[in-house]
Amino acid sequence: MSGKIFTNRAVFDETYIPSTLLVRDNEANVLISRYLSRLGEGLGSTDVSVVYGSIGKVGIGKTTLAKYVSRVLLRKAEDKGMNFKPVYINVYGAPSLHQILSRIVSELEMNIPVRGNATIEVLKAISDFLYIKDAYALIILDEFQSLLMSTKLSDDELYLLLRVYEEIPPKDNINRLNFLLVSQDFRVLTYMKERIPQVESQIGFRVYLRPYNSEELKTIIEQRAIEGLYENAYDQEILNMIADYYGYTDTKGGDGSARKAILTLRMAAEIADAENSSRIEEKHVRDALSADAVSNIPLDIIRSLSLHELLILQSISDLLITKGGWLTSGEVEEEYFHLSRNYGEEPRKHTQFYEYIKNLNNMGLVETRISGKGIRGKTTIMRLPLDIPAERLKEVIESILLDRVGSPKPN
Repeated sequence: MSGKIFTNRAVFDETYIPSTLLVRDNEANVLISRYLSRLGEGLGSTDVSVVYGSIGKVGIGKTTLAKYVSRVLLRKAEDKGMNFKPVYINVYGAPSLHQILSRIVSELEMNIPVRGNATIEVLKAISDFLYIKDAYALIILDEFQSLLMSTKLSDDELYLLLRVYEEIPPKDNINRLNFLLVSQDFRVLTYMKERIPQVESQIGFRVYLRPYNSEELKTIIEQRAIEGLYENAYDQEILNMIADYYGYTDTKGGDGSARKAILTLRMAAEIADAENSSRIEEKHVRDALSADAVSNIPLDIIRSLSLHELLILQSISDLLITKGGWLTSGEVEEEYFHLSRNYGEEPRKHTQFYEYIKNLNNMGLVETRISGKGIRGKTTIMRLPLDIPAERLKEVIESILLDRVGSPKPN
């Protein structure tokens, strides 16, 4: 029996490159224009551009941008009747220059041995091959910072690779070999300036990518949802939940990773599919974000809460388990009133209830916002952070309450 969720799982693969780049399109167009202008034009100097991000920020579109640019260039070159060959190499782990050249030779389908030949001879063979074939190549070196931080390649070797036409002038004075360097570390420019200043000073474009914000992530995962899920298998609120969770801001929020957002949507869809559900629901997203549920619950903080803060958090958990979604303050307060009485406690007044909510929000245990469409008037709505599973939190709080005040009275 076919599932009710997926139409195409492949669009959620990490290696998938969308046909249209809805975010980072400006950066893509700049790079495409730059390299197109170099095909068959200009002096024989190698063009080098750099795409880089912040330290430790993964999934912000660096590799996708580079591969998308190479694919569009290939299509545009073919339309012009030009022979264009993109070569993608991930150099993480810092391979030797001969290993890099071997990969280039292989991707260009050149029938020459690299082992036993001097670097300059291999580069000359590549240059001559492109000239004879009237071809152009764009070499993408992903994780380029690995080469700069390694001792496997000397400064002279890095320079020779990236400024090949200064050492081996092309026969027709046409630049046929260009580079696009991709790095996850903004310090790549500093490293280049220290090791190969002649190359750093002649970089064509320096493209810095910030982590994705919530709106950008919504656009990205909606595109994947449209391409890979049945139309009725999800709604915008599900996409908003994931995008808001990972969306980056300068002050708070997620790490801005599209990779994680796409993976979470896929995992939520897989969970819904496994349950034979016809739709992805909030609980599926929470389960996808809570693969390691125990570690996502800050036990030390939970144990430090006052009795009534625990009761309020338990009330929110109970409501999320039974109905899900955003909860109004009125719903939570009513649930808290009944739960307090069940435990033999006098519920706190409305003003104190709100103080507790503010405290829980400040500690990152509750998310709050002002209601919008779909709720009459303006009120505070709330829920647990998406990576804290309501069922597991309920178990933890019930255990703590059992130690403090005993079991609740049966309803």
